[in-house]
Amino acid sequence: MPIDVHVSTETFTMPLKVRYYEADQQSVVYHGWYLNYFDEAFMAWLETLEYGYGKMAEDGVDVMLVHSEIDWHGSLRWPNDAEIAASLVAIGNSSITVDYAAIVDGTPVCSARTVYVTVDAKEFTRMPVPEPMRAALGHPAPLRRQRAGR
Repeated sequence: MPIDVHVSTETFTMPLKVRYYEADQQSVVYHGWYLNYFDEAFMAWLETLEYGYGKMAEDGVDVMLVHSEIDWHGSLRWPNDAEIAASLVAIGNSSITVDYAAIVDGTPVCSARTVYVTVDAKEFTRMPVPEPMRAALGHPAPLRRQRAGR
């Protein structure tokens, strides 16, 4: 079943070269790597928005992953060239929800949603999403369309 993914102008995309050691004997990427790809895309996206890890450190803020869900409808394979798409779903008081898709030759093979919370970088206690970070992330533009029955 194909994934219904909508890539818009608000979508960040990051090229990905599947590495040999990320795949099994069938050349299929091990499922554990996908969250690494998505986290890498999130940090790269923040860098392009000029609110990367350096700026977060200056502001005394960090992010922690608190929830993730992934749906596979295909697989990344070695030596695929792929892209990881990321887009904002919502910003709460201290949470940031992001959609992702792993895309090969224009076809999404996997979609995911993660929730990060912003924390004080020294105490690791929840804190509100800083206004500069909120402004940098912009308006929600979810990748995954709502499907009937979900």
